[in-house]
Amino acid sequence: MAISAAGVGSGLDVGSILNQLMAVERQPLSRLQEQQKSYQSKLSAFGQLQSAMSKLQDAATVLTKSTTFSATTASAGDTKAFTVSSTASAQTGSYNIEVSQLARAQRTATSATTAPDLTGGGSIDITLGTGTPKTVNLAAGGTLQDLRDAINAADAGVSAQIVNNGTVNQLVISSKETGAANAFKLEGFGGLSEFSFDPAAPAGDMVSVQQAKDAKLSIDGLAITRSSNTVSDAIEGVTLTLAKPTESETTMTVARNDETAKKAIDDFAKAYNELNSLIRSQTSYNAETKKAGTLNGDTGVRSIQSQLRGVFSNPISGLSGATMLSDAGISIRTDGSMSVDSTKLASALADPSKKIAELFAGNGTVDGFAKTLETRIKDMLATDGLLTSRTDGINRTIKSFDSRIEAFELRLEKVQARYSAQFTALDAAMSSMSTTSAYLTQQLANL
Repeated sequence: MAISAAGVGSGLDVGSILNQLMAVERQPLSRLQEQQKSYQSKLSAFGQLQSAMSKLQDAATVLTKSTTFSATTASAGDTKAFTVSSTASAQTGSYNIEVSQLARAQRTATSATTAPDLTGGGSIDITLGTGTPKTVNLAAGGTLQDLRDAINAADAGVSAQIVNNGTVNQLVISSKETGAANAFKLEGFGGLSEFSFDPAAPAGDMVSVQQAKDAKLSIDGLAITRSSNTVSDAIEGVTLTLAKPTESETTMTVARNDETAKKAIDDFAKAYNELNSLIRSQTSYNAETKKAGTLNGDTGVRSIQSQLRGVFSNPISGLSGATMLSDAGISIRTDGSMSVDSTKLASALADPSKKIAELFAGNGTVDGFAKTLETRIKDMLATDGLLTSRTDGINRTIKSFDSRIEAFELRLEKVQARYSAQFTALDAAMSSMSTTSAYLTQQLANL
């Protein structure tokens, strides 16, 4: 009879013996897997490093833009009359503003006491400003709602709505845009003749609710007329939003806004410190625990760290203002982190002779600190850069471990099969010997 399970004939715990033997055989595989795991940890660490470097690059890019250091803020003396905003192109200074008239859109309506008669149908020509008339048709038996919908679908520069005033439904037609140039004329035909209206000579059943008007204001005594209550082309970089006429002249002021630059510099320092902290953590070594960071001893990381710190090590020659970060209240501590003295920075930004914008961006001839750093990180992150080269090498190593581990696992399967066959044969032999022994014992007992 064939033995169906190893150990049945011999009484040996063959399964346990096999497991112990295979545990010994798997030790080299475990070492390979641990080595691969260490490279995967390195790859993850380089991914974090790449992310931190990209963040620092973005922060540096902001400091290379002139608008970061030329931002302005505007304020209105009478915020109920108008509000104001400004961009970097606005010149600092004060302006006297007087608003005499707001821009209005024309609004015309049917009678407030008598509903219009639409039974005969007809058409209306709508002429916006000096444009070409657009015709709206209403079939006999059509409703006021049908006429409203036809006007809104005509794309004639006007919109229509129905308002119930408590006595009758009124059709209200309004210009979509404010300004005298957007006044409209209505000419009704057939059963819609009562819808005729000329803003130059209002008459008939249609009534004027509001005339089309331009906005009128003065800036430092100069008369300004615009079709809209949003005036963005009178003062360069300044947008006025008119809300109501002023009682007299009121002041509007445009001033420097260094908060944009301060925030950009603080964000830059924060991104630099996050990267510095990450590098220190990943390359650290604890002598007491004898535990090293994932990237400890990595030459690529040391090169990155050295290049980044090297950007700030020397003054920039060729600048006519500040030449060192310390001139802007920025210093590098002994641990490599960056510190910003907000008081010194504010003073430097307020001093035109410091030219802090050039300190970071450059002057067209030489690059500033932020521009230099941005370029250096860009090179490192490029497809042929230092970081990409390093991660590509790690990926190749990880893949090589895959093939080695796969080959070793195939070898282990063969070793286990050989051990199993050997123990099966041993079990069968011991079973046979046990049977023979029992037979001989029996025969000897019968003598």
